[in-house]
Amino acid sequence: MTPKAILFAIFLPCFLWGEDDGLFFVPDSGIRVDSAGISKVVLDTAGLYYIYYTQGPNQGLAVSGDGLNFSQVNFQDYPDYRFQVMPDGSYRRYFVEMENDTAKLRSRSSDDGIEFTLDPGHRFMFPSNDTVTTPNVYTTYFNNALGEVHMVYLAGEIDNARSIHTEPGDDGWSFGSYTTDIFGDSILGGGNHSYWDPYAIVLSDDRIRIFTMNQHGHPVPPVEPKGTIYSFTSADYGLTFTQDPEYRLRFDDYGEFEVLSLNDPKVILLPDGRYRMYLATMIRTGPEENDIKWAITSATTSATIDVMIHSSERPAGFRLEQNYPNPFNLQTRIGYSLPEKSRVLLTIHDIMGRDVVTLVDELQEPGIKTVSWTGVRKDGRGVSAGLYFCKIQAGNFKKMRKLLLLK
Repeated sequence: MTPKAILFAIFLPCFLWGEDDGLFFVPDSGIRVDSAGISKVVLDTAGLYYIYYTQGPNQGLAVSGDGLNFSQVNFQDYPDYRFQVMPDGSYRRYFVEMENDTAKLRSRSSDDGIEFTLDPGHRFMFPSNDTVTTPNVYTTYFNNALGEVHMVYLAGEIDNARSIHTEPGDDGWSFGSYTTDIFGDSILGGGNHSYWDPYAIVLSDDRIRIFTMNQHGHPVPPVEPKGTIYSFTSADYGLTFTQDPEYRLRFDDYGEFEVLSLNDPKVILLPDGRYRMYLATMIRTGPEENDIKWAITSATTSATIDVMIHSSERPAGFRLEQNYPNPFNLQTRIGYSLPEKSRVLLTIHDIMGRDVVTLVDELQEPGIKTVSWTGVRKDGRGVSAGLYFCKIQAGNFKKMRKLLLLK
């Protein structure tokens, strides 16, 4: 048993969360895509998993119904999800363009996610003291309910990570706020030698988590095993990050085959509340130096448990958590805490204040609870995309949260 597994076994009974918070990953059996690197992973509203992969200079697409068994398919037969969904429901692709030694963030936009048009001007001009070159800029985007768009990126060969974001309601059009050294000169610092293609998720309490690898360049055979995935969490929407304790996944967590390297972690939230990480993995298939290849593997967190009991301990007070994910397009989970036995009324309303659906209306025992909403009305019909409100009343406690549904 690895040190991380021992730590997990010790602390798991003490958690009171409705999910494991995406910190403990266990490798899945087999590989997802053979002889490939990884570009992006998407779970669409129909429940299909997409892995955009690379094989040398060529790009490909693999599709799965369960997220584990993938078939390589023709790009032209499936939607292309290699874009960012913006707060207003439109689609955008960002890229960096060099112009007379000046790096500019530009974009292409689309109303349907199919036809993209080059946007005029630029979204952000990188400061002159950043040694930006196109191959060395990696980005991760995330939105919040206020309509802000945040981006974490790397600049130059040795610089640490930076963050830029828009103002509320700007919809990702003009990035202005610029923060340097967001990882606080951590031991994993060192620009693109440690952070390759970071990917961000929004946790249930509105914090931002980025999964990164600690590895000094891509290994070339003969190589020694290495590659460890860590995570950093931010409570201020990407302005500063703190390294989470322990590691998320390491090369020697794998027992099915020998792993020499873990790269490019992509993490998604599964419909059952677990997290799954997809990685470009260098594996050894035989004793010779040539018996080494790249493959896409995955690792998954433990199953979500709605309420975990820790002796007789109760929540300290009433709480209504921010739903996760938010924005959402398939389903979202809403957590709340009851310090005492209470009559709970949990409802969803539209922006006009009209009732959409009642999720909870009953007397409940104290504890931490979660409930899911799949974007349907009380009559079973789906609702349109837009802003909704979740309201709770438990005894004298009242609270409201905003929910953003994307279609």
